[in-house]
Amino acid sequence: MKVEITAGGIFGAKGEIPIGTVVEVESEPTGWAGRYRVVSDGKGKTLVTGTGDENDQPKTAAEVLEMAKDQNVQFMSFKAAAAKLFGDKTPAKKDEIIAALEDLATKPN
Repeated sequence: MKVEITAGGIFGAKGEIPIGTVVEVESEPTGWAGRYRVVSDGKGKTLVTGTGDENDQPKTAAEVLEMAKDQNVQFMSFKAAAAKLFGDKTPAKKDEIIAALEDLATKPN
C-alpha cells in the first residue's frame, strides 16, 4: 500500500519525511492518523487523487489564498498546497498560513 504524507511529524531513518512524499507501507499506518492519505491499496489499484494532470505544478500564492476562501476545500488540502510553496517553514494554523501567503503574494518576483 502507498500513502502520501499530508502533515508534518512523521519521521524516518533520515529525519522528518517531507509533506507530499509517497511511501510504501505493508499496512495502513493508523498511528499516523490525520497525517497521511492512502493513494494505492496495494492490490494493484490506484485511488483517484489530485487533478490527474501529470504536470501538476504548485499553485501560486494567490491561487492558494483562493483555496482558503472556498468552503469545499478541506484544510489539509489547503495546507498541502501552501507547503509546496513554503516547505518546512509552512505555518501550522490557517490564519498564519493566510498571512504568510498574503505576504508572499505581495512580494515582487
